[in-house]
Amino acid sequence: MGFKFSAKDTSATRAVRRIAAELLATSHAEIATPRLPRDQLVHELRKSVKKTRALLRLVRPGMKGFAAENAALRDAARLIAPLRDADVLAASFDKVAGDLALPSYTTDALRARLPGRTGATIDAEALLAAHDKAIAVIAARAKGWKVEGKGFDALAPGLERSWTAAQKAMKSALKAPDAAALHLWRKRVKDHWYHARLLAPVWPEMMAHHITAADILGETLGDARDLAALAEALNDIPEARSLREEALRQEERLLTDAQALGTRFLSEPATGLSRRWRGWWEIWTKA
Repeated sequence: MGFKFSAKDTSATRAVRRIAAELLATSHAEIATPRLPRDQLVHELRKSVKKTRALLRLVRPGMKGFAAENAALRDAARLIAPLRDADVLAASFDKVAGDLALPSYTTDALRARLPGRTGATIDAEALLAAHDKAIAVIAARAKGWKVEGKGFDALAPGLERSWTAAQKAMKSALKAPDAAALHLWRKRVKDHWYHARLLAPVWPEMMAHHITAADILGETLGDARDLAALAEALNDIPEARSLREEALRQEERLLTDAQALGTRFLSEPATGLSRRWRGWWEIWTKA
């Protein structure tokens, strides 16, 4: 059925178990029978974990054992994080260096000094196997996950909590827009993006615009965070001053865009958003 609630789901418990099972089974299949380049595979595996964690955050107030399962998913994602982090940093470096049109001998020398680019080897197969094992353990437990509450009552508290968290993260990031603050703001926006996708069937035409706005905000914040991380990584490389300054300029432009969009997008009180979506849910489930 995909990453969305269905009118055929008889309870929140059934929906959560079904969606989680599909996500985790897909991750196992991707590792067992690789069909993607490694960087894309890691991206898909991490995305599957993010979706599952967002799903659990939506039902968090009514799910006993949320903290333990959320931590297990987080730890599973961390197993393959080394396969992504250095590549993302290098990609941001290459983009900024390309914008400055620096000579290749200069960029090659500076790129080699980036954190994680010192020639140290990473056992990708071992990390992927460890991730697969961790996901399998979680998938087995997911068959017994239980969520209290019925209908939208099981979702409203988690929806409101995540929306409020995104609003708070935005305020903190705008006060001190370092990489960590931007990362947190993006994570909370992504949580809501996933929640909107889960609930898209309640009124697809209306939800589509909301989902698109959340996606644009999340991607803008992701790009700004990557640039902030690059600027921090270049801080101890005096020869990369021009690159660092350009990264900060680009980050500032993106942050301006994110502030404009985020201020509008996150302006509604959590209770107002929840009330509207509850009305759509009730119409959808009675249709």
